Amino acid sequence: MIWVMEAAARPDRQLIITADDYGYWPSYNEGILAAIEAGAIDAVSAMVDRDHCDPRPLLETGVEIGLHIEFEGRWGPRSGAPARTSLRVQLERFVDLFRRWPAFLNGHRHCHARPELATPVLQTAQQIKVPVRSVSADHRQWLRERGIATPDLLIGRLRSSEPAQPPELRGLPEGVTEWFTHPGYPDEESGSGYDLGRREDLETVLRARVRARFDEPIWGGAVRATHTDAFSYPGGPLEEARSEVGANGGGAPPGAPPPVPGSP
Repeated sequence: MIWVMEAAARPDRQLIITADDYGYWPSYNEGILAAIEAGAIDAVSAMVDRDHCDPRPLLETGVEIGLHIEFEGRWGPRSGAPARTSLRVQLERFVDLFRRWPAFLNGHRHCHARPELATPVLQTAQQIKVPVRSVSADHRQWLRERGIATPDLLIGRLRSSEPAQPPELRGLPEGVTEWFTHPGYPDEESGSGYDLGRREDLETVLRARVRARFDEPIWGGAVRATHTDAFSYPGGPLEEARSEVGANGGGAPPGAPPPVPGSP
C-alpha cells in the first residue's frame, strides 16, 4: 500500500537517500542491506546485468527498487542502436528478477543522461510512468518539458576523493533532493575504483541515521521520502500512475515490458 500525500500536507522539502550499485559485488550488497535494516536509505538501484544481483534479500526488505542502467559500449553516433538494445534487455531482466516495473530509472556513472541513452530512457519512463534521475539543470529541464518527474536537486559523489557527506545536506532548498550513495563493505577483488569509498558512504549514512534519531537531523526540517512518496500525490507528475503502482512503486507488470522505442 502506497502512502499518497495530500497536496496540502506535502512537505516543502523532501530528501530521497538512494543506494546505488546493488548487484555489483556481494560485499556491496551486504552493506546496502545493512543500511536498509538501519533505516538509513529510502531507495536502492539495482544492476541487473551483474551476476550478484540476487533479488530475494532486497525484496524481503520492502525497500523501493529502481533500475541502475549500465552501458559500457563506445559512445558516439553509432552507439544509438546498441544503447537501446542494452536498455531493453536490462528492463526485461529487471522484471524477470523483481516481478515488477522499476520504481525509477538512473544510470551507472550517469550514463542514462548521455545522448545515446537519454531519449530511450525518457521514452521508457513515459511508458511505465516512473521518475528519472536528472544529473544537471539542463537535463532536469529537458525531462520536465517532456512530462517526466525528476528531483529538483541531485547531490552525492562519484569519486572517493570528494566529501562523503555532501555539504548541501545542511541547507537543502525547497523541493525534492536526491542524495545518491554507494554503501558497501570493501573488497579489493571487486575491481571497483570506488571500493574504499563504499565503507565511507556506509558509515556516513549510518551516522546520519543515528543523528536523525537522537538529535537534529543533518538535513534539518526536510522529510525523508521515496520516489513514489515524492511524486505520487494529487496534481503531481505521477498522479495518473497512482492506481497502477504497487507497494514498490512498480507492482506486478501486466505482461512483458514495453519495447524500448527504436529497438527492433
